[in-house]
Amino acid sequence: MLANNIPSYIHGGAWRDPLISSRTIQPALSYLSPKELPIAGVVSLNYRLSPYPTHPTLPSLPDDVARNARHPAHIEDVLNAISWLQKEYDIGEEYVLVGHSCGATLAFQVVMDQWRSTIGSASGTEHFEMPHAIVGVEGIYDQFQLKETYKHSEYAAVYQEFLEGAFGKDEREWSKASPGNADFAHSWKTGKLAVLAWSKDDELVDELQLVTMRKTLHEGKNENRRDVMIQLTGKHDEIWESGAQLANIIQFALHELKGLPSSNVKSPSDECKSMSEYPR
Repeated sequence: MLANNIPSYIHGGAWRDPLISSRTIQPALSYLSPKELPIAGVVSLNYRLSPYPTHPTLPSLPDDVARNARHPAHIEDVLNAISWLQKEYDIGEEYVLVGHSCGATLAFQVVMDQWRSTIGSASGTEHFEMPHAIVGVEGIYDQFQLKETYKHSEYAAVYQEFLEGAFGKDEREWSKASPGNADFAHSWKTGKLAVLAWSKDDELVDELQLVTMRKTLHEGKNENRRDVMIQLTGKHDEIWESGAQLANIIQFALHELKGLPSSNVKSPSDECKSMSEYPR
């Protein structure tokens, strides 16, 4: 069995960008110290992407099965990858999901009841262990709300396009797939830690997404889980591009889970506080 609490990263990219892949964890790896983190390694997952025929350099083609996926294909791929890790390396529930942007959507979808039911038929897995912790970084938690927030902006058509590409035209399905509408008190009883990290400089995902997810976690609280909000600095993709803040968030989560003092972990920002202190 591998060392406890393996960080498992899920990349963003609006469910469709071929240039934002599992490799986007690489800048953070140089900041993760094996001496401070007794882990065997870091996992970074890929998943099938939705169509992006207008991508400026790598447009998707209609016959490319890896780039014409629609929900729930993305979450099925993530669940199957975790299931494979559990079978091959016996990690059980000893892993931490870390997702950026739509990767945060996928991370929290892992502990939503309706998607775990797909695992048995897809991979033959009879038992799926949910993670001890989930870290959402600049996450999308309510797809319909995101579209509504930006419907009068110059990028309204872009949001509509990538959300329809990922989830279809029926916006009721968007709501069903949104972690911000989940009942985590029922579906994630074994959770020990939830972290939401967001930057006021984020130009692509607004603060309302954070507030919505904070409320959902509060309503779905279990007595064994600590919920934390971390304030970041920098634009949406700068968080993973620079690597330092993403690495610090991962270190913070691992130290919290292991009950280690956080004094050796550089603060991810000037502010790190319990979500009970964050305004609803």
